[in-house]
Amino acid sequence: MKALWFAWVFQRVDRCRWCADATAVVVLVLACHALWTTAPAAGDFAWSDAPRHALNGIFVLDAAKALPLQDPRAWAEHWYLQYPALSIFFYPPLFSAILAVAYWIIGISHGTAQTVVAVFHFLLMSGVFVLARRWLPVSYALGAALALGAAPEVALWARQVMLDIPAYAWLVWSLVALFQYVKTERAGYAYLTAASYACALYTKQTAVFAVVPMVALIVQARGPRIFLDRHLLTVFAVFSTAMIPLVLLHLAFGSVNTASALGSARQDASRLSIEAWSYYGSILPSQLGWPMVLLAATYLSGAGLSRSWRIERVGFRFLLVWLVSGYAFFSAIMVREPRHDLMALWPLTIFGMLAVWKFASLLDSRRAEFFGAGLALALGFGTVAWSMDKVAVPFVSGYRELAEFVVEHAPPNSYVLFNGYRDGTFIFDVRVLARPDLGVIRADKLLLRLSIERERGVDVVDVDRATLVDYFRRFRIRYVVSQEDFWTDLKSMRLLNSVLADPAVFAEVKKVRTNANYANTDKVLTVYKYLGDLEDQPEKLSLEMVGIGMTFSQ
Repeated sequence: MKALWFAWVFQRVDRCRWCADATAVVVLVLACHALWTTAPAAGDFAWSDAPRHALNGIFVLDAAKALPLQDPRAWAEHWYLQYPALSIFFYPPLFSAILAVAYWIIGISHGTAQTVVAVFHFLLMSGVFVLARRWLPVSYALGAALALGAAPEVALWARQVMLDIPAYAWLVWSLVALFQYVKTERAGYAYLTAASYACALYTKQTAVFAVVPMVALIVQARGPRIFLDRHLLTVFAVFSTAMIPLVLLHLAFGSVNTASALGSARQDASRLSIEAWSYYGSILPSQLGWPMVLLAATYLSGAGLSRSWRIERVGFRFLLVWLVSGYAFFSAIMVREPRHDLMALWPLTIFGMLAVWKFASLLDSRRAEFFGAGLALALGFGTVAWSMDKVAVPFVSGYRELAEFVVEHAPPNSYVLFNGYRDGTFIFDVRVLARPDLGVIRADKLLLRLSIERERGVDVVDVDRATLVDYFRRFRIRYVVSQEDFWTDLKSMRLLNSVLADPAVFAEVKKVRTNANYANTDKVLTVYKYLGDLEDQPEKLSLEMVGIGMTFSQ
């Protein structure tokens, strides 16, 4: 009934396009807010990368405040050795910079970081709405935007501090500008396209796949003369120059990401296999929902049989090229996950709503358009309701409590040793509590030679019991936070657990059982207190960064 009411409203305001579009934007704001309220925002991250992205923004903010111009590398290494969960070396820096601004204005917190992602979520949905308005009435365009923005997989990653949705938003708005350029041939829109696309790449490099359909659109719309257009040549020159720092950053630190794309260390399907090329097709229903997938397939079938079902030629071809090139690009990458190809999927919601519109136009009824618009909105609102109710964002709580304990009890100028999987969450929570004299040492960095993650390779550091126990004195480690049975199949980690269990060396002072909405493995974490003497000041720390082939020292 609500969908029919909205359809009636939009029919009444559609005579004033500005009024209809403004009403749709308000609806999108409300939908984004509704989803945002269901996102974890209390330092209870579940996905490993999320707290690292959130921490990257704090790093940028601290750097901006400190302005370490004399020796920025030494400052950055010292910061990492205090909070060793940064991932800014492996990802483009734009999102981190935007987070830093938000932290400066609002304050440093998980909630602030999640709010920034929510803003990009709105920008994504509004951008899809603007694109859909090129081919659809306002009700159908709003339905398409809601169906994409609240699609199960999109709604999942829009409620975590990840790069996928911000990059997606930049990319969609670059297309809004590109279509305006194709329509008007005004140079300003070409510059806006390049700027927004550059922002997408500076957020997440996988947006690079869009080069093919974007160039194809310009060539199709304007013909070969574009290669002599001085404005486009200038845009290309400026864009290429702007990409140089990103390329250099990737060459310096992106070898791990390149290895993932070309040949993952995980057991992924070969890119020559049917499994690899059918993977993203097989998961489409779980990404977008069965109704939208079936409607999109229906429209494409109808468009293949009848030209009357097709939208204008340039737009129709572009949407197809976007889908095909995106599917091919992400299928060829060795690491395949449901979130990776989301940037390729927005045309399917356009196709789905086009199917509804075409079916409505076939009905010989004065109310056909009203009910068609109602169905489109019902699909959009239904997707929002489904994702809010059925697509739970994973969370693991308990780390904030651990961080509060060690921040309160650790002696001045000391370290806490963390031994567990969710180091990013714990380190972020410690940093948010803002005790500048307290740092964290990761046991997996101290006792292992780990290349980013265990799946990519790990070597055990040869350390005896006496040396290990002496670490606590030397590095002024009074407290250890340890996950039960974490990687105890490795010799050095097993030795650490045996030392922690020795009542002559350590006393158990706190035990926390995590709370999660999925079957997490880090169910119990224990805080141990070292009983021996500590140095007056911690020894200078030096850690080998295996993933980037460098050593960081204080």
